[in-house]
Amino acid sequence: MPTTSPPPPPPPPPPPPLDQIKILEHCRVSPPKGSVPDTSIPLTSFDVFWLTYGAVQRLFFFKLPAFSTSHFISHHLPTFKSSLSLTLQHFFPLCGHVRPSSSSPDHYEIHYTDGNDSVSLILSESAGDFQELSGHQPKDFKKLHPLIPSLTIKSSSLMALQLTVFPNHGGLCLGVSIKHVVSDGTGFINFIKSWAATNLLGVPKLSTPPLLLDRRNIISDNEKLYSANLEANRVIEAKLKEFSANVDSPDDEVVFATFSLNKENIKKIKDSIMSKYGSGVAAPFHCSTFVVACAYMWTCLIRSRKWPSERTAHFVFAVDARPRVTPAIPPSYFGNYLGYCFTEVKVGDVMDGDGVHVAAEAIGKAIDELMKHGVLREVEEWPRKLMALSSERPLSIAGSPKLEPVKVEVTTIKETGAMSMAEIGGGGGGGIEFGLAFPKHEIDTFQTCFTSGLQVL
Repeated sequence: MPTTSPPPPPPPPPPPPLDQIKILEHCRVSPPKGSVPDTSIPLTSFDVFWLTYGAVQRLFFFKLPAFSTSHFISHHLPTFKSSLSLTLQHFFPLCGHVRPSSSSPDHYEIHYTDGNDSVSLILSESAGDFQELSGHQPKDFKKLHPLIPSLTIKSSSLMALQLTVFPNHGGLCLGVSIKHVVSDGTGFINFIKSWAATNLLGVPKLSTPPLLLDRRNIISDNEKLYSANLEANRVIEAKLKEFSANVDSPDDEVVFATFSLNKENIKKIKDSIMSKYGSGVAAPFHCSTFVVACAYMWTCLIRSRKWPSERTAHFVFAVDARPRVTPAIPPSYFGNYLGYCFTEVKVGDVMDGDGVHVAAEAIGKAIDELMKHGVLREVEEWPRKLMALSSERPLSIAGSPKLEPVKVEVTTIKETGAMSMAEIGGGGGGGIEFGLAFPKHEIDTFQTCFTSGLQVL
């Protein structure tokens, strides 16, 4: 009787897509029980402008020695959780929620309830290419999206965290979603630095003196500005789509790319600008590394968009008001305290070889005016100005070279059209890297302008 061979084994399942991640654990972390009493913190006018603004999203990438996921879970995850809990004891507003004020229905406050409020922490594992995701080369947003913890506008939570391990590459990504209403960039980075130090030392370690939380008694505020910013927030919420640069672009069409200006590039740009004034003559405006680097990026962006020469291009950036008011507010103030600098140029004035100089002069003089008349000058006009510019595709900045300690992707720029900014390699060499997120054809055109401009310096 003839024998038959056993059927061949079924083919192995296809490997998971490289951008797919596996959720391993989802927990909530709060300050140690009983360490923080129930507390309400009234919001200021500088906070309520961001009342219903979506979450600011950042991805911090860290290179680690090779490890297994099981080793990370058993040896490192408990330390991450305990250090987070100890840090949140001092940054407890991040665990709270916003509600109408208990004393005034027309005002709002952050309220924390001991034993009830917490932050979400997800642990996930990725089979993706860590080097690709953390690199400078253009990358599709859909590859970064799974690393971002979800925090919707309607969620009552103010912050969510996600740790994603890349065991095949010795990499770790910390994803943070935080609502702007709870803090500006200075306060947020103080939290990140404090958590990192506590994680390393095993005991609470603040990057600043104890936080100043009594917001309305620390900074100068007024009811007119409060009402104006609250109304601006409501208008923005109603017209939210107009404030999103890429809202009509599917995730798989938006590309993130990093463009770097090293110390030598910046010196050449500055020398080119200074050559207009003769040897030994100071520029008649504030001409710093920040100014010349932003001027170069702004000029490249304007040229790549091929706007008509008569159009006006706008550049808006935030300024930390803490050290720039009298008396100065300490950096440990936890909340929003930002001024805004507005500048503009005619497109036709930056299309030729002197374009970077024109842009630098516009930015530098705007900063000079801000410093001369005060960082909070015309503060009641900011809401109107920001809303008026919403449809003009202004260039704005998310982050600053003084805020970003490591390689970071500010994924919120996918929605806002802003430009992220960080020191190269977390502060090495004096250079600056910028992140952009636009449809691929726009990134490609910008890349051409950026590269060709550096070649002729």
